[in-house]
Amino acid sequence: MDLAAILAAARRANAAYVINPAQSRGAFEALGYSWIGQFRDGDSQAVLSRSAAGVFLSISGTRFSAVKLGDLFDDMDVRPVDLGDGVQVTRGAFDGCGDIWAWAKAQVPRGTVFNVEGHSLGGWRTSYTPLFLPSEQIGSLHAFEPPKGANGAYYERYAVALSSLVIVGHGKDAWFGYPRLDGRWMHRPGEMLHLLDEGYQVIDTGAWPGGLDLGDHSMDLVVSRLAALVEKPLEAA
Repeated sequence: MDLAAILAAARRANAAYVINPAQSRGAFEALGYSWIGQFRDGDSQAVLSRSAAGVFLSISGTRFSAVKLGDLFDDMDVRPVDLGDGVQVTRGAFDGCGDIWAWAKAQVPRGTVFNVEGHSLGGWRTSYTPLFLPSEQIGSLHAFEPPKGANGAYYERYAVALSSLVIVGHGKDAWFGYPRLDGRWMHRPGEMLHLLDEGYQVIDTGAWPGGLDLGDHSMDLVVSRLAALVEKPLEAA
């Protein structure tokens, strides 16, 4: 896995949390990106930016510090949305994605390739990218500490479109295993990056060891762990 590219995506995903538009612009410009704009409503937030490498849609996770109740309700609503032929996604995370994408597409030329990333609820929504873009417009995809967002039929239908999805879990993060009580929901089968206190391991998402640590659900901590790995690479565990 390209740890430097994952770190860059993690920093964008972290900057997507900044609510004030002027401060959001400053956060992305400090990372070396041109800030195109910010989408924000009662249960969603995202930023469009660009660099020489392309266009990036960075989707915010749950805005706990700002007490955005709409975000929290989206986290809790894991009722199924049936997309046909047995394909299902979770309702709360799915709701609002259409508004984000309608806004994002209106900001750039038709046919633009989007690189998408997000943390937590934002990573959850990143996995729904193929519902809003054809495969030829999907670039890199990074989901950091996302809950489980769809059933097996979804990942079978969109296996090709999601082939570039990098899933990053961290430590014993309690939210990576959520929802826990409905066995239909899962992560995309295949490799994921599991960050550890020291180093990392590459495992199948089905081999996630589990955990109930709320403190490990932290984009700041993910960024710092990735930065340490890029600065001083370690072998995978």
